[in-house]
Amino acid sequence: MTEVSNGSEGSGGVERSAGSERSAAGDERRLPAVLTHGPSREWLAAGGLPRVIGHLDLTASGAEELLTVDAWFEAAPAGGAERLVVLGETCYDAEDAWAPAAVAVDGTSGEVVLVIVDDDGGVRRDRLATDVWTLTSLLGQVEAVTDQAGLVLDPRAEGFIPRGPAAVARIARVAGGSLRETDPELFRHWDDRPPHWDTAVGIRALGWAALPGEGLAYALDAALVEELAELTGCEVRRYAEDDLPAQLSHGPSRRLLTELGLPVGGSAMFVADAEGPLPTMAECYPDSTDEEDGSERPYQAGFLVLSEWTYDLTVLLDGATGRVELSDWGADGELAAYLHGDLSALLLTLWTYERLRAARDRESGPWAVFSPGEMYSGAAEDMLRALDPKAWATEDHFWPLLADDGHMGELLD
Repeated sequence: MTEVSNGSEGSGGVERSAGSERSAAGDERRLPAVLTHGPSREWLAAGGLPRVIGHLDLTASGAEELLTVDAWFEAAPAGGAERLVVLGETCYDAEDAWAPAAVAVDGTSGEVVLVIVDDDGGVRRDRLATDVWTLTSLLGQVEAVTDQAGLVLDPRAEGFIPRGPAAVARIARVAGGSLRETDPELFRHWDDRPPHWDTAVGIRALGWAALPGEGLAYALDAALVEELAELTGCEVRRYAEDDLPAQLSHGPSRRLLTELGLPVGGSAMFVADAEGPLPTMAECYPDSTDEEDGSERPYQAGFLVLSEWTYDLTVLLDGATGRVELSDWGADGELAAYLHGDLSALLLTLWTYERLRAARDRESGPWAVFSPGEMYSGAAEDMLRALDPKAWATEDHFWPLLADDGHMGELLD
C-alpha cells in the first residue's frame, strides 16, 4: 500500500507541489550583510525558497532586497534580532499578535525561526527548522499530503488507500514520521513538539476523509458520520424505508439516509429528529410557504425537513434532486437558499468543521510565537470552500455569512 512520500529528495519534490514555484534566481547584492552563514547565503542567492507553500508565504525570500527583522517590523527590537533576515511570514496569526509571525533565518547560525516583535520591542521566537534547505523539504512533505490524496482514486487500482477517519489518522501519522526523520534536531529541541509541522500535516490529512462519489458529491463511509456524531455529542440515526416518504425519489440520498444516517440529538449546528418519518415543509409549517404570508420560497413546500440550523433556520432536502437548502426565515436580510449540493457535501463539510474546531480547542504547547488555534482558524475557510464552492458563491450564502459574523466570533467559534 502506497504511503505518503517524504518529499526529501532535494528540492525537486517541492517544485512539483501546487503553488510552490521557486522564486527567480537572486544574487549576493540583495542579501543583507548580517547574513554571514555561508550555506544559507549561497542557497538564497541561487534562487530563494518556494513561494506560498505549507501554510507559509515565503514570497519575501525572492524580493530584490531581503529585510532584517527590525526593518520588517519597523521597530528596534532587542535580544539579537538584528541578525535575523526575513524570508516571509506565516499564513495565520501569531499567538496574541493579531498579525502573522515573520519567518526568518538567523544570519549567523542558519537556523530558521518564527519571530514576532511586540509593541514594546520585545522579541519572541520559536525554532522552525534547522536550516533553509531542511525547511524546503519539510514544506514539500506538507504539500505531499494534499497532492497524494488525489493520485489514486479508483478502489480497484494498485496502491489505493481507503478514505475515511482511519485514513486521516494513518496519513497524519506517516507524514509526521517523515517530518521527524527529516529534521531530527528540531524535534529533539522541542521534545517532539515543534511548532507548525504536526498541525500542518494534521490539517492536510483531512483531505483523505472521502473520495468523489457517484450520484453524490462524495463517497462517505459510516465511520465519518459516527465520528461527526461523537464530535457533537449526538447519536446516529439510520432511517428505515418507512421513514422516507415518496417525495424522496433521489436514490443516492435515500441510500445515504438508510446506510449512513444523520446525527440526532445533542447541541450541534445540525440536529435531526431522533424518531418519526421525515415530514415535508408544508406538513411541519403549513403557513411557511404561503406566498400570501410573505414566503419567498413557496417551491419548498414539498421539501423534506431535516434539521434545525444556526440562526433559527431549517435545513431542507429537495427530494427530487438531493439538493440541501435553507428556509427563508430567521436571519437578518435575505439569505441564499443553497446550503449544499447534497447530503454528502453537507456531512463532509460539517465533519471537517467539527474536526478543526475540536483540534483547535485541544492543542497547546510550549511555544512563544506559534498558535495552533490561529493556524486552524486560518485554514478553515479555504478548506470548507474547497469542499463545496457553490456554498461560498456570494456573501448571502450561509458559510460566508457565518465567517463574517463578528457577533459569532471567528468561523470556528
